[in-house]
Amino acid sequence: MAQDYFKEDILQNAISNRQRERREAREAQRAKKEQQERKSAEAALRAKRRRRMLAITVLVLIVVAVIFGQSVLRIMELRRQKAAAQRQLDILRERLEQLEDELARVQTDEYIEQQARTHLRMIFPGETVYILVPAEPKEE
Repeated sequence: MAQDYFKEDILQNAISNRQRERREAREAQRAKKEQQERKSAEAALRAKRRRRMLAITVLVLIVVAVIFGQSVLRIMELRRQKAAAQRQLDILRERLEQLEDELARVQTDEYIEQQARTHLRMIFPGETVYILVPAEPKEE
């Protein structure tokens, strides 16, 4: 009987060792699985953070590009306006030159005399003015 008890005890120990080993193996697998899940979750979180940072970076780059683009367009528009204003200034300066030349010309004695004779029909003392009247058409 002692032998049977001893065999039973050995058998129970073997069974409990086997159960403990299986439990430990399951726990080790569960721990390994949890560790893998944590690593996977951490990797997913890092990937999510990378995507978020990439999205923010792209958004910032787009905003900078839009602002820069608007600035470039504004500069181009201002340059175009400057060129148009410069052309207008050149035209006005040319017109001013023409007017100054005309002013210098009309202030001469010869011009004043010519205008007085032509438009005002004035003459110097001692001169005679002849006015030609066009002939009237003959009636037949």
